[in-house]
Amino acid sequence: MPNTLSKTNTPMILRNFIRAKLFILFFACEFLTGFSQSTSIDFDYLQVIEARKGPIGFIGTSANYHIGGGSSYFGIRLNNAAAGSRAGYYTFGYQAGTRFLVSEALSIHPKLMFTTGGGAESNDGSGGFLTPALLLDYATDQFNLGFGGQYSYVSTGIIQGWSPMVSLSFRQDFSRKPYTVAEAQIFTNAMYSVWNEHNRNTGFVGVGGRLFDNLTYKSVYLTAAVTDLGGYMDVYGGYGLYQDIGKFRALAEINLGTGGGGRAPAGGGVLTGVQGELQWHHKGKFIGLSSGVLKWVDGPFYFGFTGLHTGIDFKYTSTQHENGFLPMNLSIENGIRTYIGASGFSNLGVAFRLYKFGILQLRGESYWAFTDGRGAYAEGLFGLRLQPNIWFIETQVGAGAGGGINLWGAAALAFINAGFEIPVNDYWDVTGRGIYNVYSSQAFPTYGWQLGMTFNIPFNTQF
Repeated sequence: MPNTLSKTNTPMILRNFIRAKLFILFFACEFLTGFSQSTSIDFDYLQVIEARKGPIGFIGTSANYHIGGGSSYFGIRLNNAAAGSRAGYYTFGYQAGTRFLVSEALSIHPKLMFTTGGGAESNDGSGGFLTPALLLDYATDQFNLGFGGQYSYVSTGIIQGWSPMVSLSFRQDFSRKPYTVAEAQIFTNAMYSVWNEHNRNTGFVGVGGRLFDNLTYKSVYLTAAVTDLGGYMDVYGGYGLYQDIGKFRALAEINLGTGGGGRAPAGGGVLTGVQGELQWHHKGKFIGLSSGVLKWVDGPFYFGFTGLHTGIDFKYTSTQHENGFLPMNLSIENGIRTYIGASGFSNLGVAFRLYKFGILQLRGESYWAFTDGRGAYAEGLFGLRLQPNIWFIETQVGAGAGGGINLWGAAALAFINAGFEIPVNDYWDVTGRGIYNVYSSQAFPTYGWQLGMTFNIPFNTQF
């Protein structure tokens, strides 16, 4: 039976585990087709000051829906530390903004961002990270380039400050023709490392995805340590080449991203790497064996790995009803997840329906604490849901660490939940569930609840 956490004065530390994030942002941007017809993906850089420690530089990545195809938008956002000494500091949340035209190419761009998270032994408190910003944007047909300033305030006030801000935004208008067909993969990722900086065998789990062009592809990965280095996670992308030979596919790529936590000596957090994979495909599914190495740019941390990927292949296109394609929804649930009891706390998070077959669903979920001094805590879960109508039951397995929970050692979690999902219209559902923790590798609250809204994004797919 799960244990209940005793009260603790342990300092806030180390961020952690699977926040299915860049994975989410990357694929959300590629799939957002039917609702507003216009979406964008943003990259930006900002800096805050941690008292007595110095600056922390963050790279921000966000995926936005443009309301009515116009200049106002809202979206989901990830901040990840990339400069300073807080590798493993991640936050996740939301942003909204608009652009006011000054001329044909210039616009004033105010935006407001709120995320939650922390880690890497920073003074993140309960985790809230509030950032208003104002930029001057220059627009072309392909992108928006912005320069301006921002002010950030993190929970306790120990981390805050003004800084210049630079942003780059790419916009996709799906109302334009011709529509194109794209090939994609989503997969689970289990890795094992025997050659590494810390000289201990370490297991990792995560998720990933790829988008394919003619002989080239783009990839994104999110992984976390589960048998050691509790609190470590990374998020990185890749660009590579592939070749099909019958039912086999060979892939090779270079990687760039961020990672840290779990007391890994990862400096500011920026990592590089290389990896290769051999896949075998059968009826829209595949299994792949990968091998590679990740090395940190300004820290001594590194690890080599061998990985096993299991996933699905599919092609997708617009909301037109092309022959051979079936309509489907990419479902994104945004919610508040609360664990109750003397040591309870609340989390802000997001869940994705990765695959649906009849009443069975495979889901990927990630939650980040924002109350009770647990700002460095986050968890990543895989879910299997049985939903014949508005009612559902589900199991969730994964890991969670940070904020004094499951640090540096094992960080496994398992839940059984029951709840409802009630449609409001074609695009929105209201969701709620009760949560029961059936297993945790360390002490963890037993019960909880969750409320949220699910956004259904239509597209056509061909498995």
